[in-house]
Amino acid sequence: MKEQLINIVKEALDLDQDVMITDHFESFDTWDSLGKLSLIALIDEHFELQLSDEEFKSFETIEDLYNALLAKKA
Repeated sequence: MKEQLINIVKEALDLDQDVMITDHFESFDTWDSLGKLSLIALIDEHFELQLSDEEFKSFETIEDLYNALLAKKA
């Protein structure tokens, strides 16, 4: 699931660079409101889990997002 999430982040933010689970969202040049909305939509599509904009505000790293998705799946 980690690798799938990383690929979703890369797709949503249109990244060609290597991305690590510990990367901070703010470190990506394309991290803005549109990138966030794209990521939320792709997570809903791929994992069938819905996250609110409020929840996203608490995520600093991809790992934070990953842990929240794991908790929602449980």
